[in-house]
Amino acid sequence: MRRDIAAIVDEHIGYREILEGLRRQPPPFVVEIALFDIYRGTGVEEGKKSLAFRVLLQDTRKTLTDAEVESAVSQLRQLLQQRFNAKLR
Repeated sequence: MRRDIAAIVDEHIGYREILEGLRRQPPPFVVEIALFDIYRGTGVEEGKKSLAFRVLLQDTRKTLTDAEVESAVSQLRQLLQQRFNAKLR
């Protein structure tokens, strides 16, 4: 299953730092997190950038439920907000 997460962060925060933070202790079922877009421009205030991450979730033993997927993605969103002061889009 794949989910995308977009967040606005301060320009000075490197995307690699964020990726490392997200990958350090991934929630259950998260097998890959990758950056697929960086946007600066209309709709994003000066000094900020929008980062979009693709999250791949998988359980090789069973089909994931919507609740399991949402729980894992919610944990990643909380980490973005708490650790990187991100504003979710």
